[in-house]
Amino acid sequence: MARIEKTSQVKAPVEKVFALCSDIEGYTKFMQGAKEIKMTGDKTAHWTMEMAGRAMEFDTEMTENIENEKIAWKSMGDFVAAGSWSLKPAGQATEIEMVMDYDIPGVLGKLFDKIKISKEMEKNMESSLERMKKILE
Repeated sequence: MARIEKTSQVKAPVEKVFALCSDIEGYTKFMQGAKEIKMTGDKTAHWTMEMAGRAMEFDTEMTENIENEKIAWKSMGDFVAAGSWSLKPAGQATEIEMVMDYDIPGVLGKLFDKIKISKEMEKNMESSLERMKKILE
């Protein structure tokens, strides 16, 4: 599995950051590539995204939800991934750590990941954190 980790600091209280991270359907406001996200249950959602220039749909399940500290999820189906938001108060600000582990199946998938996907996903994660920062500050 490949891993992408990014950390950012926003000038907002942890409660405000957690509220934004908890609004899964609202990710379309800041998450690069997220086209539509619909909650399908208390802990499940259906995602429509564009990744590496390709339309993609998948379902996710929230696996951890610790108020003002952490939200973790895993995907279900063909897109194998798991990720989390970890939040830490930092004075008047909040430190946000975003982690995603994913697997592109097959030999060609792994090669394509090294050439293009991992770089694009890392760039998208940075862009998403910047958009998030603009919303929160």
